[in-house]
Amino acid sequence: MTRPLRFSLAFALALGAALPAQAQDDAEEDFGREIVVQGQRTTERAVVTEMAREVTRRPRIDKPISRRYDDVCLGIFGLKAGAALTLIGRVEDNLSQLGIGTAGEGCRVNSLIAFVDDAPGTVKTLQKEEPQLFEGLLDYEIDRIFAGSTGAQAWQTTRNKGANGREFQTIEIGNPPREVQANQQTLTGRTTQQIRTDIVGAIVLFDVDRVSDKTLQQLADYATMRLIAPTADFSADEGAIDSILTLFVKDALPPEGLTTFDRAYLEALYKLPPTAKGSQIRDATWSAYRSLQRQEETAN
Repeated sequence: MTRPLRFSLAFALALGAALPAQAQDDAEEDFGREIVVQGQRTTERAVVTEMAREVTRRPRIDKPISRRYDDVCLGIFGLKAGAALTLIGRVEDNLSQLGIGTAGEGCRVNSLIAFVDDAPGTVKTLQKEEPQLFEGLLDYEIDRIFAGSTGAQAWQTTRNKGANGREFQTIEIGNPPREVQANQQTLTGRTTQQIRTDIVGAIVLFDVDRVSDKTLQQLADYATMRLIAPTADFSADEGAIDSILTLFVKDALPPEGLTTFDRAYLEALYKLPPTAKGSQIRDATWSAYRSLQRQEETAN
């Protein structure tokens, strides 16, 4: 298991950026029951797909949805050793269920969970003192860091690669020559861009003043969603389905950990093809959600 890291926050973050009925005899009663169930299912589908849309920090229209492809090397800052090991163990279990690998001892941190005073203020300080932590982020992506609750601030650094995982190559074209990035693919397609977007670094900053009433499981599961998926806090509108992304929403009653929706979202994200657009996560989440529901019904 990855050990908690002991060094200054700035150094830790710099490493982080470097880089889951019984049948009725009467046919008319059967038909009536089916109409009701279908209506409920349609409504539930609308809720799930809308939630998936709302929690996704969607990419630019010409880019695929981002994911973690390489092994995760977890680091932790600002938590006592015993609690840190418990939290990291939970995150690694979540990653394992999604088929995401974790790096061994001595790995270079690429995903950091830190507990700090004044998380929003810490982000602003880091922007001035450690700008490399935000390398490649556009202005609207910086704004997104501050858009959620003050309980946690999270962001990811990404890199575009070929759909097969190959790095882009620098070539010279034109006269006079100029350098451009070229995607050298074995296979090409006319209808989809043959690129994927890799999450290469991720940081979650928890505000210590907002975590005293949270369990380690809640914090670990929330961190999982923010580290490996392009997600944001969820506002928990009336009629919505439970999600750990409501953990810091005012007056919300957050769940104990990852919910059926959360697991469906992560499963859907990591089963989509590398070139999938952000909009595809909605229907994929619903399909995964129904599959998990059937599994739960069978188990009960």
